[in-house]
Amino acid sequence: MRANIVSIARFEPSSRPILAEGAGAAYAAVAIAWIIALLGVAARHLTIAVDEFAMAAVIVGAPIGMGLCLRGRGLDRLGTIAQGCGLFMAGCLGMTLLTFVLGTADRPLVDPVLAAIDRTLVPTLDWPAAMLWLSHRASLMAAANWVYESIGWQPVLLIAILGQSGQEHRVWTFLTAWLVTLFVTCALFALFPGIGAYAYFGMAAADVPAMRDPTPWHQAALLAELRGGTLHHVGFVDLDGIVTFPSFHAAAAVILAWAAWSLRAIRWPAIVLNGAMLVSAVPIGGHYLIDIVAGCVVAALGLAITRRIAEPSSAGRTAYRPPSRRVSAATQLARSIVLPSGSRASR
Repeated sequence: MRANIVSIARFEPSSRPILAEGAGAAYAAVAIAWIIALLGVAARHLTIAVDEFAMAAVIVGAPIGMGLCLRGRGLDRLGTIAQGCGLFMAGCLGMTLLTFVLGTADRPLVDPVLAAIDRTLVPTLDWPAAMLWLSHRASLMAAANWVYESIGWQPVLLIAILGQSGQEHRVWTFLTAWLVTLFVTCALFALFPGIGAYAYFGMAAADVPAMRDPTPWHQAALLAELRGGTLHHVGFVDLDGIVTFPSFHAAAAVILAWAAWSLRAIRWPAIVLNGAMLVSAVPIGGHYLIDIVAGCVVAALGLAITRRIAEPSSAGRTAYRPPSRRVSAATQLARSIVLPSGSRASR
């Protein structure tokens, strides 16, 4: 009992760093994404379902807050994993909302140009015929669906493995690269909007029954509503991918493979999986071939920018520490009561 009282008496606010070196860039990117998105919502006269987004904020904020507490108590690896997963979700939500804001612009659709570039790259390509051929290969389409959807769990698993293996800086570099690449993707989407190959070639979901992901058709409908001004209120459940060019699935595949390269045990499986995800973006995501090429270029650009802003300096930057506070009078009183005369609680 006395030991417990002494333990309580010795408790002081932790001065351990709660933000690791390199984490600041990822936090800043998430904050900037949300600020721009919310300012855009107001500027474009949109509204959002406040209750739904508030609930989402609680869901994504919980692991971030937990991660900060864990790091403050010395559990750095668990803290990094929790913060990383929370920031990943927060960043993706903010960026998706930003694409909805950008989707309200009335710039000309670039689908005819993208299709023409594809024909130049591969003169023999008949995109609709190729998709119809694939639709009759159930096992192949099932595999393509699975690897395409792996973008939902791969980043979280990778953050967990990197964090548990002690590669804390790699976690933050990966997250920063992911978010920077999303910024570049959003900028290009604003300049070059498209409805996707399925909609452009007039293919309905019924034409490709093996497709499990309805996003290519939702994308065209959502973009039409945003551009036409008929979608004014955005709910959390409305958020979906609406970007055709460049393919973020392709960009994500490159970034995920790069981040996994430092993990010898999963290096090659990750490369194979993400290579397959990159290819699956054509039939499952309804992308043009040039979308895939552009996505890879955008990923390379995002990684290059991230290395400039997120690499540790030779001067050895210190992580953020919460300000230290003096021991309270109550703590001093508790020490004087439970500690023998002349003893001193270690600080």
